[in-house]
Amino acid sequence: MVTIATPGPDLAKINQPSDRDLSIDYLRTTLTLMVLAHHSCLAYTSWAFFDKQDSFRSNAPVVDVTRWAFFDYAENFNDVFFMSLMFFISGLFVYSAIKKHGTVRFIRDRLLRLGAPFAFALVILMPIAYYASWQLSAADHGFFDFYKRLAARGFYPGPPWFIWVLLYFDVMLALVAWPLQPWMLPIGRLATRLRDRPLLTFAVVFVLAAVAYLPLLHRYGFGAWAGFPFIIQISRVGIYSLWFAFGFLVGAPGFAEGLLARDGSLARRWPYWIAACVLAYNALWFVPQWSVVHRLSPLGQGALWALLWVLSCVASCFGFLALFRGVEMKPRTWMNSLTRCAYGMYLVHYVYVLWMQRLVLDRPIHASIKFLFVFLATTLLSWATVQAALRIPKVRTVL
Repeated sequence: MVTIATPGPDLAKINQPSDRDLSIDYLRTTLTLMVLAHHSCLAYTSWAFFDKQDSFRSNAPVVDVTRWAFFDYAENFNDVFFMSLMFFISGLFVYSAIKKHGTVRFIRDRLLRLGAPFAFALVILMPIAYYASWQLSAADHGFFDFYKRLAARGFYPGPPWFIWVLLYFDVMLALVAWPLQPWMLPIGRLATRLRDRPLLTFAVVFVLAAVAYLPLLHRYGFGAWAGFPFIIQISRVGIYSLWFAFGFLVGAPGFAEGLLARDGSLARRWPYWIAACVLAYNALWFVPQWSVVHRLSPLGQGALWALLWVLSCVASCFGFLALFRGVEMKPRTWMNSLTRCAYGMYLVHYVYVLWMQRLVLDRPIHASIKFLFVFLATTLLSWATVQAALRIPKVRTVL
């Protein structure tokens, strides 16, 4: 029987198995916290709007009267890259898992660990979360009326869309990887050659990401989402697929042997990659505002913005990977606990985000203070909820 750790002196040993890599675990946990922060400040951006006639046509479920322009800047930084990097990290371990367990068992495990939590979030957690928004609409007649309407129109997955798409990618890649077994050795050799070629790798990924993103962006626009069950921002289907496949490639020989090697060029030069991340994002944010850019045709302005978006996405992903692989990570009790709970926190956090935003809605408090309250309350409540859930043996096997 595995003991579920609570904060204490032995938590680092219990929650951090010796065969795991701190840098990747902590990067994944950091991205999860960024997701919580991202959703916590949505209500306070200048572009947020709420439709009282149909709250699902709003671009944020809860929209406050207090706003802060800095959140536009911070929110956009996250949005450009963090889900791409989540797909990359998820792809890192696919081949090793298939090799260890076999295709059938791998798919069965993914259905259990991703499919079951997604279904629970879809029919239980998200209706509870979105009712905080529905109460603000003109159509509120109680939770059960809302639930019936939601079931009739199709449950809306909210943030767990990532889990459904990840399940789809896992299954598809597992089925494709099976007949490609004879080619995996040369693929692994190719991946190890990336060790000292991060600039070339960056350039190739940038070109491929542009090819994957720009045509769909031009065809469908930035904000269009596909319908159930494959809920995803349509313009990003290609770029998310690319990052997941790239993670699979880098992880095929063992992720520490190639691009992400501790003594590789990417990790050794992490300060330069972080600088590139900052410069690329600020170029995306400020260059389109230059007067000279406004002289371009609408198509030219859109193409420039899209290319800068892709550049920032790739630069941020490489920057964060370089930082977490280049800086020595020391085990921390609280961080190990967060790492163990990160998946569950991603599942449940939106319930707390929306209800905490409701709690402080339209109060005469600065948006930054509201954000801090919502983010900290969401983090602590989600963390505590998952710690409690992990005491249930069957939940522990899934999360």
